Amino acid sequence: MKTITIKKSELIWDEWNVKHIEKHKVKRSEVKQVLKRKYVARETYKERVMIIGTSGDRILSIVLAKEQKGYYVVTARDASKKERRIFRNEKNSQIQKL
Repeated sequence: MKTITIKKSELIWDEWNVKHIEKHKVKRSEVKQVLKRKYVARETYKERVMIIGTSGDRILSIVLAKEQKGYYVVTARDASKKERRIFRNEKNSQIQKL
């Protein structure tokens, strides 16, 4: 599996994605916090990247789309049971910390 490193400065925000993640009760600051800590990154369909990591006591799942100048935040929400299991199982072998 390929290692993916994403810096919080590479995130692309607009009014739509900020409002969208708020529907999932996630704040921009929480997304940035995940990228500061240990996380698991996986490539998904349409060349998107799923990040699973922690912000406070929450395990979040964040989907990013690669753009020319960074990563557009498609969505962010509480991780599903399956995603939490993936995070716990893989975090030690695929840790990124910025």
